[in-house]
Amino acid sequence: MLLLPFRATLELVDKTELVDKSELEGPSIYYGVNPEGLPEDTLALGCVTSTMEFFDRTAPHPTVSRYVKVQDHRIPVLFEGTGGLSLDPVASVLYFLSAWQEIHSVGTDEHGRFPYEQSIQYSLGNADEPWVEWYRHIFADALRKKGAKLTSKEWAGKDWAFCSTHDIDYDKKWRPGIYKRELLDRVVLNKDREDSTSRLSRVTDVFQSVLNREDPFQTAFSRMQDEVKSRGGRATYFIKSGGKGRRDVPYSLSSPFIYSQLVQLRASGFEIGHHPSYHAFLHPERLKREKQKLETVCGFRIQAHRAHYLRVSMPQSAYHMAESGFKVDSSLGFATQGGFRHATCLPFPLYDPIRQVELEVWEMPLSVMESSLFNRMNLTSDQASSYTAALMATVARFGGVFVGLWHNTLWDERDYPGWGKHFIDTIDAAKKGDATMDTLSKTLESWK
Repeated sequence: MLLLPFRATLELVDKTELVDKSELEGPSIYYGVNPEGLPEDTLALGCVTSTMEFFDRTAPHPTVSRYVKVQDHRIPVLFEGTGGLSLDPVASVLYFLSAWQEIHSVGTDEHGRFPYEQSIQYSLGNADEPWVEWYRHIFADALRKKGAKLTSKEWAGKDWAFCSTHDIDYDKKWRPGIYKRELLDRVVLNKDREDSTSRLSRVTDVFQSVLNREDPFQTAFSRMQDEVKSRGGRATYFIKSGGKGRRDVPYSLSSPFIYSQLVQLRASGFEIGHHPSYHAFLHPERLKREKQKLETVCGFRIQAHRAHYLRVSMPQSAYHMAESGFKVDSSLGFATQGGFRHATCLPFPLYDPIRQVELEVWEMPLSVMESSLFNRMNLTSDQASSYTAALMATVARFGGVFVGLWHNTLWDERDYPGWGKHFIDTIDAAKKGDATMDTLSKTLESWK
């Protein structure tokens, strides 16, 4: 995983079986408890006792007592090291990419998710630094000093990638529950405590929705495609095929609107992924049935997965995804905070650190979800765009992939003011920054 971003191959050699150390051709790496007596061109990394003791326990977080400074950035030392480096990059990368902290944390939020407030990023006050990339940078710099030639992988010839992704939770805005909310809750009962002008405006919206066949959520579904295509890109759309609970608004895949959109997405080279129902992440058989239903309508295998409400429980969810035949996931972002949940902006295979099993599902880590910025972080539209641009600059710096999530609620300025502008600002920045703009699966394929 340390060398994953580079064009490099590794050959595993057992130190105890080396009769002549000249058998090591070119630069080599040692990781273990005895980094002594190795050739000069070996980067020797010592694993200390306290690190091994940490992974033998079930504590979610190591104790961070110091930082190292790299290019004016403070990088936390999760695990001490000896030999060639004063920190242990192997254990640090394992810790973040294996989901160790969430597997061993106690307690979840109201939706059964790993909460940001329980993360080491929260305790250290920074979710916006991809610390895994910094550990890789430190490691690669030390390895180059030993003579290694490392070049970074590219994304279809570009230095970094941008993936526009869209969760389709609703096929339309105007439905019985919304009419009840608008007329009874907000106008008659005035639960939002709006003034009379705003309440009258809501009544007007309701009557216009009856007379006007255009629905804002359906308009956004199509417009998001057009905006991405006009900038030379393609996107991934996550479609629901099941769910009838309180957190699910079901829609029919065979309805004229949804079916026509599926046909249009396919014709435009966009990716159709699966957006399971709210409870499916705990029920693998339900997940399989919903995926098969979507595949039957589409006529092809679905590769990409995005959990509804970002509900995952690791490592169980990783096995459920693999057993259902998914190859790509992009659910692992913080639901209430932008940034890097696994401290990386590069793809990685999902891993079970308990059984020590690497799965065939690759994660395209989620960087930003628009509802987190507006509803949880309480940013204005301009603030959300500035924050997102800063994250994108960080991703570009490390040659990573920026995955953004937007729903088809954009441009509904009454209930989601500024969300559409944030989307336009972001895809414009990606275009200006010369990122490749493609689907999740195509982007991952170009990098691998």
